[in-house]
Parts: sequence; structure tokens; C-alpha cells
Amino acid sequence: MKRILALLCTLMMLTACHNASQDPVIKGYHLQQVGGLGLSANGVTADLVLDLDVENPSNATYTLESLHADVFRGAETGRFAEVTLPQSASIAPKSNATVAIPLQVLLLRPLALLSGGEDMLDLAQYVADVDLTVRKGSLKKRIQKERVPLSQLKDLFSNLKVTETE
Repeated sequence: MKRILALLCTLMMLTACHNASQDPVIKGYHLQQVGGLGLSANGVTADLVLDLDVENPSNATYTLESLHADVFRGAETGRFAEVTLPQSASIAPKSNATVAIPLQVLLLRPLALLSGGEDMLDLAQYVADVDLTVRKGSLKKRIQKERVPLSQLKDLFSNLKVTETE
């Protein structure tokens, strides 16, 4: 499940920041830290830090200001997980660096992971309702998409241009 959530967040960050050859390019990612595991009335919570290896050749700072994603399994109507960004994350201009993206994850049906077998790790089985805001310098773009297959997040956002304030 960690890999699914890490890939979801990586794809969202990648697609939110990519609009031209001078925009940031995510070269890779890895899960740096999992902590803050706990039980809540709604499910199992965890704090993750996702490290993105990013090259930003542009003169602009890109900032992932907010992220909220509700993850669903297939055509099921009940949410499987919720992913949020507790604090913004920025990519410095003219840089080639690793950017730490803090995430809070709430698994709403953690026992489904144990009982579902390998099929539960298949990204093709998941869709997400995504709401994220990206800032490029003084320009800002909010993206809201529903029931996006995780495997298609990159395609949906590949032509995103952060060119206006919404």
C-alpha cells in the first residue's frame, strides 16, 4: 500500500509541475520515512515523507501548496484511503535536488489489505479524486479531477500550464 500511495503522490507532483521542457522533471522517488503510525476512529494513520529527485531548469520556484486525494478501489463507492499534504513543498529554481514531500495517509479499510492478497497492490485497480494546487512563482493553478485511474494521472496532467491565478 505504501508503494501505491507513493506512486500516486509522485504522479500528482510530476504532472502538476510539467508543462514544458523548462519545467521541473522528476527523475525518481523513494519513500524516505514512515512514522506516526496510529489508530483513529476512522482507520489507520501514517505520516510519510516522499523524497522526489527533481531537476528544475527554469527560473521559477514551483510549490505544491495543497494536495488532497481520495483513493478508491475500482468501482467501489467507499473511499479506500485519503492522502493529504500537511505543509507545502517547494522546488527551487535552477536546481537539481531531492525535495521532501510530507504526506499524511489515512487507510480507511486497513484489513482489506491483509485479506485482499496481491490484487490489492495492483495500481490498475485504483482510482482517485484529486484536488491539488500548484504555484509557479506568482501564478497559481488548482486542479480537480474525479475518478482518475492511478495509471493515467500522468497523461491527464501532462499538458498542465501554470499560467493563471484561479
